[in-house]
Amino acid sequence: MVSLTRKALVFAMCACGVVSSVNAESMNVKVTEQTAITKPFTTKVKTGEKCYEDTVEVLVNCGNSDTNSIGIDTLVGATLGVIVGNQIGKGSGNDAAKIIGGLGGGYIANQQRNNKQCKTYNQVTKCEPVYEYVTEDKVVGYRNCAMYNGQKICKETTQPLDYLTITQTVTVH
Repeated sequence: MVSLTRKALVFAMCACGVVSSVNAESMNVKVTEQTAITKPFTTKVKTGEKCYEDTVEVLVNCGNSDTNSIGIDTLVGATLGVIVGNQIGKGSGNDAAKIIGGLGGGYIANQQRNNKQCKTYNQVTKCEPVYEYVTEDKVVGYRNCAMYNGQKICKETTQPLDYLTITQTVTVH
């Protein structure tokens, strides 16, 4: 593809008889009318909070904090441990199994009492944000207009203009 300059293109067009002359001139014309172009935008705006009282369930440790005490549950656990230990082994192994079973059952029962969880209820204040949707018109561009040879010529741009550059081309056949 051959790239032609403007002068070469005009010369070629004249030589082929397509046009006899081409004249182009640019000028700056003062903008006489300017209008902002707006578009609606909706945004979510926090306007406050809505608070309310609520009851929540809470687990608390309600077991005995004295881990050295022996309660009925510890004695029952030790007895059950001895009964289970009695089922294991024969002779002196059976005696050892009873002792280990009794100690283990008592320990487990005592720990269960100490780690007991109880439900309680607390009143708490909970707050949630409150939002409002606000629509505002925002300027997204400008329509710049000028008068040239009795015609209104307009151009839309992102910024306001003081002048429009107008290029007029005259072609003579």
